[in-house]
Amino acid sequence: MGTSDRPYVEPITMNEVEIYLYEAIAELEYIGRLVTKTEIAAVAYLDDATIEKTLHDMTERGLLVQSDCGSEPAYQPARRDWSAAPGRAQGRVL
Repeated sequence: MGTSDRPYVEPITMNEVEIYLYEAIAELEYIGRLVTKTEIAAVAYLDDATIEKTLHDMTERGLLVQSDCGSEPAYQPARRDWSAAPGRAQGRVL
């Protein structure tokens, strides 16, 4: 297989804190609603400054999408094409 036969893979690099927050957001949104910064902070056990800066940086880099959720921002992964069910953030209702 030549190099021209290989599919293009867009490299995404994240540091340890970014991976931690990204996975926390993906897990929390599985309940079927937007995940607020307060909810992220409640499970992340990181200081507010670290969470604020990391969410801002990840949003600026296009890894997260920020939305309004009442009185505070909410976050979700920007891309879903890696998922087994693209476009579907929530699991089955039990």
